[in-house]
Amino acid sequence: MRSFLLVLFLTCSLVLSVHAQYYEDICSFSINQTPTYGAKIKTNIPFTNSSAMPTLIIEGFDYSTSSPLNLTLTWYVFNNVFYKSSVATAGGSNPPITLANENGKISIFLDYKSYYLRFHVRAFAKGLTAETAENFSNWTVVDSALITDASPVTTVSYRNNYAGTVYLPDSITATSAGKFGVGTLNPRASLDVATTLPDTVTSVLGRLAPGNTVADGTYLGVKSYSASGTNIPMFGLISKYAAFLNSGIIFNKGSNTIGGYLTFLTNDGTEQMRLDKNGNLLIGTTITGNFKLAVAGTIGAKKLQITQSGWADYVFNPGYKLPSLAEVEAHIQANHRLPEIPSEKEISEKGLDVAEMQKLQMQKIEELTLYLIEEHKANLKLQQEVAELKRKIENK
Repeated sequence: MRSFLLVLFLTCSLVLSVHAQYYEDICSFSINQTPTYGAKIKTNIPFTNSSAMPTLIIEGFDYSTSSPLNLTLTWYVFNNVFYKSSVATAGGSNPPITLANENGKISIFLDYKSYYLRFHVRAFAKGLTAETAENFSNWTVVDSALITDASPVTTVSYRNNYAGTVYLPDSITATSAGKFGVGTLNPRASLDVATTLPDTVTSVLGRLAPGNTVADGTYLGVKSYSASGTNIPMFGLISKYAAFLNSGIIFNKGSNTIGGYLTFLTNDGTEQMRLDKNGNLLIGTTITGNFKLAVAGTIGAKKLQITQSGWADYVFNPGYKLPSLAEVEAHIQANHRLPEIPSEKEISEKGLDVAEMQKLQMQKIEELTLYLIEEHKANLKLQQEVAELKRKIENK
């Protein structure tokens, strides 16, 4: 029985060594300074079509970023080019990687000048003609650039694909349904930013969002730069709050499930526009009054269309009582304005209702038209009477 197990063990070991081509420690690199060029891995794999499809794992320590280096690199040579090359990272560092044919052998160049960089290389290769043990021995790593006549040279793209729901340090989530959450593990929309500021920063919010009574909200924004002061990352999706806030959007939350509103900042972090809790839009002001749209400034437009209920066509109804010109004159002398037209004081205090004023102006135009028709009829009658009188005189 022991002889059988020994034979089985030796047979399995032989199969693994021949067919399962794992190369645990091909080469390594360490430098106690900053590389002049980067790290070039000079392999012993020939640049030959359809001859090798290796998987390389580069593991180490990127001291300059305080991050582990954990790269998985693959490629295939087809039609004399690096075909379907890609690299994935499982660490905290992603240096630029280039594949090159140098004098018939493949070189891997890490274009990365990282202080105290150190790593080792292992590989898996199985099934193609050039994937032999000799091709994975006698590799070297040097601080050197690629040779000038290396060809072809290919920059390898990073590809990291995750399935299902991905959780990142208890604050960032990407779900299989295509939803991305920042500050939440249960995103409710395609982009759900649920970061909040504590109620202790009322002075900060007072500068950012005048009139904000609830010191709590989510920030999306960018910061500007200053020659003085400390550049602290700005709060939100892009960066955290800083003294040099440039532009951004504040999602102010209400006291409970209602009452939230949006604030839009530009230039030096000054609020320029607000969509309040009642759906009113305020531009250049934080006081809505009784308006759905409040603008503190001039509005320019090529065309303006106002939906109006009621118009002045009633002036032409048979039952409409047209005031006499004497009544109009008396009203003007007493009030210094046309009947039904608001006074200057009313306009100054309450503003001008454009739609209502258009209707009143049309009413006065229609009344004026009726006066002109009456005057025209009177003139025709007078002309007829003058003509009749003239005829009688001529016949005498």
